[in-house]
Amino acid sequence: MANIKTDAQKRAKADQIAAAAWQLFEHHGFNDISMAMIAERAGVAKGTLFNYYETKENIFMTLLLTGYRTYFDQLTRQFDQGPRLTPDALTAELLRETTQLIRQHGTLVRLNALRGPVLEARADQAQTLAERQALYATSHTLGATIAAKVPGLTAHTASHLFIVQSAVISGLMNLAGLDEFNQHPLTVDFPDFQVDLERESCQLFGSYLTQLFKEDSHATQ
Repeated sequence: MANIKTDAQKRAKADQIAAAAWQLFEHHGFNDISMAMIAERAGVAKGTLFNYYETKENIFMTLLLTGYRTYFDQLTRQFDQGPRLTPDALTAELLRETTQLIRQHGTLVRLNALRGPVLEARADQAQTLAERQALYATSHTLGATIAAKVPGLTAHTASHLFIVQSAVISGLMNLAGLDEFNQHPLTVDFPDFQVDLERESCQLFGSYLTQLFKEDSHATQ
């Protein structure tokens, strides 16, 4: 009799493969990871791997989008349980979260920087769209939760703040390696090319938030 897996078993196997890929990405560059490595780490045959993910990019795109959904769910609970906020208090909280994102979710941040230039080249469009729709719903819930805490702030604007945060961090990350090549240090000294990701991300995002709330304040006067 054929070994027919239930939907729950299939989901568990897909999650097992994705978890193995995540573990590898914590210690290796994307280009250094092969499907064979992922299969070995997951404890499955390479042929089995392709039954769940056609490409390596599909695996990591899934990890990226589900990772951000988990992160946004965490933030939603945090803001929902917290007090009402002034724009200044929200700015301080978002900058604190930016620091926490970089420090505690470094693998997710690294993965996000690969989305446009690397992952979309070979990820499945239909699968990615479905996962983005799920992420959009999670993001909107987060935005609505924050907007309910800050007078005058809309759910759309609150949700969009995390797009700006992501763009700032990913942009700096893509420029932070100018003194490296293929993740290996160059034997040169380029001090002007060095980026302090945490400090400069907070500076840029903080400037954006300050200007945004300044404009909103003038618009309501």
